[in-house]
Amino acid sequence: VRGSEAEEEWQEVDWVVWSSGDVSVDAESFLLVFKPTGGGSVKAKPLGSLIRAAAVTGNSTDEQPKTFIVTTSESLHRMYRLTFASAKPAAEFSRIAERAEAAHEASAPSKDTRGAGDASAEANARLVEDLAQKLQGRWPLVFAGSDLYGPDPNGDSQSEVLLGRGAAVLLDPAEDSKVGTYELLFYGEDEGVSEPLKRFPIGPKMALKRQDTDSEDGEGPAASFLLSAFGLPDHTISFEESSTAGMFARDFRVRQRLLEISLKTAKGQKAAQELRGELQGLRQRSPFAQVCRLLGRFLLVAFVAFMGRLYKHVSDDAVKRQPMEYAHLLGADAWQAVGMSHSAAKNIGMKACAVTLGAVRPQDVLTCGKLSKVSDMRRCIDSLTGRASVLADFTEKKVVEEEEQDSAFDLFD
Repeated sequence: VRGSEAEEEWQEVDWVVWSSGDVSVDAESFLLVFKPTGGGSVKAKPLGSLIRAAAVTGNSTDEQPKTFIVTTSESLHRMYRLTFASAKPAAEFSRIAERAEAAHEASAPSKDTRGAGDASAEANARLVEDLAQKLQGRWPLVFAGSDLYGPDPNGDSQSEVLLGRGAAVLLDPAEDSKVGTYELLFYGEDEGVSEPLKRFPIGPKMALKRQDTDSEDGEGPAASFLLSAFGLPDHTISFEESSTAGMFARDFRVRQRLLEISLKTAKGQKAAQELRGELQGLRQRSPFAQVCRLLGRFLLVAFVAFMGRLYKHVSDDAVKRQPMEYAHLLGADAWQAVGMSHSAAKNIGMKACAVTLGAVRPQDVLTCGKLSKVSDMRRCIDSLTGRASVLADFTEKKVVEEEEQDSAFDLFD
């Protein structure tokens, strides 16, 4: 679009002001670079190669136009509106734009090819606009001018065919969803935007590998990528513009890296949870924890016994007593239970000592000491110490000798 036609057509368009700064144009490639004012960490933004620039004239024809509608080779944003502060840089930019337009027309192979390219650009722009309306609120990243190749759905799965031509879309999960899915969608120009031609959920194990392209073949794609994932057949995505391919690879790998980090975080949390469970198990097996559990069980048994004795006292009495009388009865029962427990614990301890250390009870020793005969006393002591079975024969001989000596002494007397 040129001259007054540009003014008539773009007056009704609502432009969005991006920034103010400086514009530079490369003398050979006509690459248009915009550097915002402020400097510092603000980086220059390439706007694509300059193709043409249509001047927007004012009411006065004598005045040098300062505003231009610029068309570049950028696939996502092809049209820009540049307004210069003075007429001198505007005139210089106009001369450069004329040379860029002449170089672009000279590089075009034919009029038919140029017409096909313009038609393709219009189709891509229309597809991008339709996708923006359909996915409104999801902020999709649309990469137009791409082709998708994959297994033949109607033939051999090993053969790769063209599945569609259109736009690749990177779609993030909705903002209100806690856990969502990052997806790679492909919409075809012929199929429209009602349903994606192919849907790929992005996972941490998905691989995007750049393929080598034949630079001497002018009809081939600028860049292509092999998309592979576990459980899915391989697909190839090619792009007409190398800049579009670079942005697609960058944004795809950012989301894939995010999923890898999320997977590692989830595995780490699971491992930490398992370690906390094991630590809790070790704490429950500690001596202090076992004593606490034993004490709790003892208190539970004591409470049940207390309630049982109270119920028995109440049910046995024909005339109900005062609460304090029942309290005294329960106290007496408690003291009796303590005494019985003490006696039982003492007997158990003595039995344990007798088994492990060979100890005997004092009562048994006193019983052996009350015997009148030495032989009976020796047998009693041997039975207490466990020597009765070992020294049985020896003891019998000694007893016989002692009895003979006693009888001899009696005769002598």
